[in-house]
Amino acid sequence: MASLLTEIQRCLRQARVWRYVGLASTTVGLSCYALSSSFNHLFGRWNFLKIFIYILSSVIICFMILFAKAWQFSAAFRFKAHLSFLALTITAVYSFFLDKNVNGKPDVYSLISCAAFAVMCLCLSRQSHFGFEVDLLYFFLGALIVQLMKIHLILGIFGVGFSYSLVILRPALDFENEHQRLDDQYYSVVQVDSDSQQQGAAQVDSDSQQVSTDIVLIKSQFTACIKALKSCDRELINMLFKYAKDYTKTLLESNYEDPVPVDSNMVIDALPLNLITDLQEAVKLMLNNGFQKECYDSYISCRREYLQAFVSKLMLKPLGNFVHVPSFHFKSVFRQWITTSNLHMWFLFPNERRLSEQIFLGFSTVAQTIFTEICREFIMDQLYFADCFTFESSHFNTFDYFPMSVKVFRALDDLIPKYESLFCEKPCDSIRNEAINTCKRLRKATKGIFIELEDWIRNDKAISDVPGGLYPICSKVIECLNGIFEAWMTLPLEDFFEEHPMVVYRKGRPSTFFIQLVRIIELLERHLEVKFKSCSDHALRYVTAMNNIRHIEQSAQKWNSETGSMYNNRIIRIIRILNAKVRQNLEDYLTVSWDEVIGFLKLGNKEPYSVEFMKENLKLFNMHFKEICKVQSTWFVLDVGLRKEIRESIDNILLPIYGVFIGKLYNVLGSHANEYIEYSMLDIDALLNDLFRG
Repeated sequence: MASLLTEIQRCLRQARVWRYVGLASTTVGLSCYALSSSFNHLFGRWNFLKIFIYILSSVIICFMILFAKAWQFSAAFRFKAHLSFLALTITAVYSFFLDKNVNGKPDVYSLISCAAFAVMCLCLSRQSHFGFEVDLLYFFLGALIVQLMKIHLILGIFGVGFSYSLVILRPALDFENEHQRLDDQYYSVVQVDSDSQQQGAAQVDSDSQQVSTDIVLIKSQFTACIKALKSCDRELINMLFKYAKDYTKTLLESNYEDPVPVDSNMVIDALPLNLITDLQEAVKLMLNNGFQKECYDSYISCRREYLQAFVSKLMLKPLGNFVHVPSFHFKSVFRQWITTSNLHMWFLFPNERRLSEQIFLGFSTVAQTIFTEICREFIMDQLYFADCFTFESSHFNTFDYFPMSVKVFRALDDLIPKYESLFCEKPCDSIRNEAINTCKRLRKATKGIFIELEDWIRNDKAISDVPGGLYPICSKVIECLNGIFEAWMTLPLEDFFEEHPMVVYRKGRPSTFFIQLVRIIELLERHLEVKFKSCSDHALRYVTAMNNIRHIEQSAQKWNSETGSMYNNRIIRIIRILNAKVRQNLEDYLTVSWDEVIGFLKLGNKEPYSVEFMKENLKLFNMHFKEICKVQSTWFVLDVGLRKEIRESIDNILLPIYGVFIGKLYNVLGSHANEYIEYSMLDIDALLNDLFRG
């Protein structure tokens, strides 16, 4: 049974078999279609002209099927394009008239013709690559299923099974075809180099003919094998390209978490059967006869070219001098870096390691050394990118790029186990240690962000561009703390801070990370208090304080809502302190800004009221109110809720007493009061609504 399957597989690899099967299926299909009801419905009864045209067309189609391979390699690209478009147009027109005119159940001839034409398209796809063969295959299979379902549903299920078997068979045969083509390339290269090797041996000087002949034979045999391996690279890349593309897509969709291990024998299995054996023999002869350097250099160069071509085909270009990339393009550069790193570590390098072990079988140390040199250039490029986010590098400011630095650290930290498994032997120590040390420097830079924040706060001298708005230092520090907190939520940073604490850590206290977080907030708050006091306008000082403290409080509330209960006490305490300071500054603002204005409206309990006194107080109120609204409408409060809270506080103390004052004025002056009232209650409310909009 096994020998029968092997024989069948061998036959399926022969192009001649597909030519004759295709010709036979074409003949059967055309003959049955001529006798089918579908033909009669579409073209009417036969006559001499129809018979002549049909026979001529059938002969042309049979010749095209029989010599499809010759057409494939001799036809111009424009001819192929026109032929593909013609096939598409004919099938579309035929499908239109078939659906329009043929409504009854099909006969046996129609069914046989559809099945035969489907087999014909399968055979055609095995011999040519015009671009329409597979589409025609699906078209005829679809027509066959529809016709069978018109007869009976059970037959439709049978048609689906037949169609599925052909659809599954086609890609499997394509893989065999690619493998056979690699074999043909390998043997052609080896044959050419064998001829050149014999010619070289014949030209050796007669005095040292035997020794020189051996050297020429050894080098020629090795060169022939390397050339054969190179000649297979392009087809090998094409064979594995779709798998690699799907794999990188899966990595991206899973956010590079828990990558699925790749079969490390994929490259070996795809190469010609005898190439590995011949390379083993050639390598053994080279190493045993003192040609180690030539052997190493040739093989390493060959495999580096292969890896570079593979990555380039996936459109993952080398990062190059990325340190000058604009910040808004940096996210795409990072995405390319992490994709390339994972493709190398999970797909390309495991296969290269396995290939090196097979080719240098019996020379394990040499295999590991060569594998390391093949990968070194690619890995150094990846680690150079990561190293730019460490303190040892001056390319980037860790403060500005901290969120990206955390992502790089996380990605590299996830790959460290793969580095340790791929480069576990002593010859690979340099690469493995460099990756581990780069990761450690990134961890140090992650921790050092707090030190940098402290320095930045202490050295700050900038002021807000908008009166009452956020100070740049407050905005920048809180933005960075939000990035740090987000990183802490997604990365194992807690263990790192416990391992390298910046303050004394006591058992039972909140985490050291939150100690650092709260410490930076307290330092920022003290720094802002000094800046607030430098403001000469007391009302503006309190508005600025409310604005900046509320901004810090909102971030702290967000951190509190996203953390577990074990961290809440420390965060809740700082939130309460910040909230109390906002309330105190609001009270101070109302006192400084509005107490005097409201004082003009207070008449006391003594009646009757002096008309002149009321007129003078209203005049002073209008003047001061107008001035306050003019000035404070240029101030800015970032938080909408805080802005509303301040305005409502003003409304609550101003509008009631203003209403009482206006009512008493009407009692004294009657309708003449309108001559002195500049603002109605609605006017007051509208003007207050324009405050703090900047």
